[in-house]
Amino acid sequence: MSVELGQVMGADGARLRSEVAAETGTTSVSRWIRDGRLLRPLPGVLVVPDRAGEWRTRATAAVLWSRRRLCGRSALYLADLVTEAGGLVHVATGTGRHLTPRRPDWVQVRVVDDLDGPVRQGLPVTRDVVSLVDCWGHAHSERGGRRAVEVARGAVIGAVRRRRVTADQVHDEVLGRPRLPGRGLLLELVAALRAGAQSEFEVWGMQHVLDVPGLPAVQQQYALETAIGTIRFDGALEAERLGIELDGAAYHRSPDHWARDRRRDAAALALDWATLRIDYRRAHADPAAARAEIAAAFHARAPRIARERAVI
Repeated sequence: MSVELGQVMGADGARLRSEVAAETGTTSVSRWIRDGRLLRPLPGVLVVPDRAGEWRTRATAAVLWSRRRLCGRSALYLADLVTEAGGLVHVATGTGRHLTPRRPDWVQVRVVDDLDGPVRQGLPVTRDVVSLVDCWGHAHSERGGRRAVEVARGAVIGAVRRRRVTADQVHDEVLGRPRLPGRGLLLELVAALRAGAQSEFEVWGMQHVLDVPGLPAVQQQYALETAIGTIRFDGALEAERLGIELDGAAYHRSPDHWARDRRRDAAALALDWATLRIDYRRAHADPAAARAEIAAAFHARAPRIARERAVI
């Protein structure tokens, strides 16, 4: 390919045909297409052949063709809320506009009421909360799958944890989508995030570990003021001064995180708070045993603390 054509097509290797023709002439464009030096993956859009399979080039082409924004997983990828773009390019269109059915199978068109949003990495995208819910809906549709569901769940949890959106914002967006695939499952996840869960393990732990029959309800994301500042327990039985931490599979392996956790535990112990740590592998292998550990710790501390209160 000549340097001239490479410069005309830009860094992403995709441009509108009308723009290329305005700069080089319609005759040159027709010749380049005929010779295979330019491809037409979408009506009115040209791409460089050796870039045609790249996700970024396809995303740019889809934006040029639709004259709208990327949405769903594509928007989340550009927003750094998912690490994998996936094989499809998701593009939004408004309810009053119909895009031609002449398009490759890697383009997924979604009707989106809210077409506002920022520009991420040079491409227009829908707002984060809209993109999250769209990603969830696609993951739970016929074109989704197990991995897509995992990505969608991780994106929602991560976006709330990083304060890119709030659980309430996701909840409100879901309420406006009565026909969203997987709607009930997303509302369940949002409820766990509203209660303070910040990881997939914590979401699972709320249902399978922290809910112990015969014990008082565990307070989730309990804040305790200590000499080293405020620490938060994933769960707490306040009357017994028992904090419960669900240690994830990867996060707590780091030496820095291990040392930090030990400082937290010591600061809590100085206030007569015991910390019970339940690791990911053990909890998933035998959740009943994890619940039994919580019950045993509760019954070990309850009599002593009750006696102390009686003396006071």
